[in-house]
Amino acid sequence: MKRIVPAFVGVTLLAGVTLTAQSGSIQRVPPAPPSARFVEAWRPLNRIGVTRVIGSVIDIRQTPVAHARVQLRNLVNGHLAQSAETNENGEYYFVVDEPGTYVVEMTMVDGYVLALSNAGSIARYETLQTVVQLPGRWDSTLNTMRIPQNPVNFLGMSAATTMTAATLALAVDMNVAPVDAGEPVSPTQP
Repeated sequence: MKRIVPAFVGVTLLAGVTLTAQSGSIQRVPPAPPSARFVEAWRPLNRIGVTRVIGSVIDIRQTPVAHARVQLRNLVNGHLAQSAETNENGEYYFVVDEPGTYVVEMTMVDGYVLALSNAGSIARYETLQTVVQLPGRWDSTLNTMRIPQNPVNFLGMSAATTMTAATLALAVDMNVAPVDAGEPVSPTQP
């Protein structure tokens, strides 16, 4: 009985071991180099998309801040990863190359950081959603933030800072005597 041998050089049985069909012998073949490279990064099952940081910039009134300068900072190494500008709805979008811990900063033209988002850690192919909330009202015409004044500055919480105390101090300094002294506030001591 005649055996038909296919016209191929060999079949790899195990890594580095090849069976040659013509001679029936087993010979060792050097293994493939250990630094195999893939065309793209490994992706876990059921994970699609990219690693990204998304969010929005809002002011104290919850109003979106359009066309604000934002930058993404990697908190692991402290480096600035990317910068962008918010859209008409105050939203930003960053595609991140490496997983890590990030924070989004809103900056002024001179690089001054005006506000920060919450910091968060993301893994590969995840999305981190953040919000940058300004501590004041955003004036889009002047591209500045107006911080609301503390009511304490207007109402006065101590006798030393009230309008009455300031008026009395001014009257004493200018030697202005009252026309009618009025009733004493506390009983007189004998």
